[in-house]
Amino acid sequence: MHDTIDSSEIQGGHPLHVIIVGGGYAGLSALITLRKAAPDARITLIDPKPWHLIITRLHETLHSPLESIRISYKALAERFRFDHQQYAVDIDENRLKDWQDQRTIKIDTETLPFDFLLIATGASSSMPLRQPHLYDLTALTLNSGAEILERFVSNDGPEKTINLIGGGPTGIQFAFEIDHVLKAMHADFRLNVYDAHVKLLGQFPHALGDYVEQRMIGKRIAFMPEWHFENPADQTASLVHKQGERREIADSHLTLLLTGKKPKTLWHANSSGQVCLDKQTLTRIFTAGDCSHYDLMGSNSMTAQSALRKGRAAAKNILLQAGLTRFCLPYMHRDIGYVLSLGPSDAVGWVGNTGNIVKGVPAYLIKETTEMQYDLLLSGVDSYIG
Repeated sequence: MHDTIDSSEIQGGHPLHVIIVGGGYAGLSALITLRKAAPDARITLIDPKPWHLIITRLHETLHSPLESIRISYKALAERFRFDHQQYAVDIDENRLKDWQDQRTIKIDTETLPFDFLLIATGASSSMPLRQPHLYDLTALTLNSGAEILERFVSNDGPEKTINLIGGGPTGIQFAFEIDHVLKAMHADFRLNVYDAHVKLLGQFPHALGDYVEQRMIGKRIAFMPEWHFENPADQTASLVHKQGERREIADSHLTLLLTGKKPKTLWHANSSGQVCLDKQTLTRIFTAGDCSHYDLMGSNSMTAQSALRKGRAAAKNILLQAGLTRFCLPYMHRDIGYVLSLGPSDAVGWVGNTGNIVKGVPAYLIKETTEMQYDLLLSGVDSYIG
């Protein structure tokens, strides 16, 4: 939607007010889409953090400051003219129904009216960790990865061990980045990648997993298949093999737990992004990103690409729903590629279709171009097609 509209004309004289809960990829994509299409609309973003995190670059903070991938909501609010409320919203089905009926949402002592509400709270790793030298994805967004590695190297002793638990895309990117940084520091270390599956990246074309495993062998990164992470409340965290062998997490000098993220609640939506509860469509409440599952043919993958496209589709449908037609369009986006970074100047993925595998420097350049495209979006330049 490239043409701007006067939202007061479709709202009976008052500007459209949209509240977005969650300032990740989906939430910001929706916000920017709304702002460009409806310059007079009032937009409120509710997020408990003071900054947006470019999480697809998190592995880069093993050698660069966390601040390099953080953008304050204050700066974004000045750029895109919205109000940021720093607050953690508790969402459940009853609250959603109440918000749909009352068209208000309460934060602290303040009640905010809205015309439409977008839930884009994403997913998180929320497992409580009580083990020293153990970091999950959330901890890595709050602690400097570079400082964690520096402490690891500075500890005395013989060859030290890093256990990386989770051989999915995030774990793989961290493994190759750790290997590159520690070898540049001339550190003596052993790096193990534990995964619950027999083969790495089994959800992707086999060629991706094969390439990654070959590169790991070349760099002497050990792949440990069929190991599950256990963290019982009354015991210390450990790894358990399919055959029953158990290894204590405390035996490693550093452990990164990167077993993936899960949404607290996965909201079911129709093909237009409107939340569906008990066979009822909440016409005023939309959802997007990792916390959403849309009906029909559009991609529901938990990727930044899918989150961006869902956010954009939801924003466009909010504007259509606010208009005279009350008619929304189905979300039809299919993923057009996926690329994993394997350290400096190396990557692997597919582009166009899953049979078109790209490797090495060409894949690395595609990955960097994709990241640059998102950086441009946050700066106000939208280069996404469709």
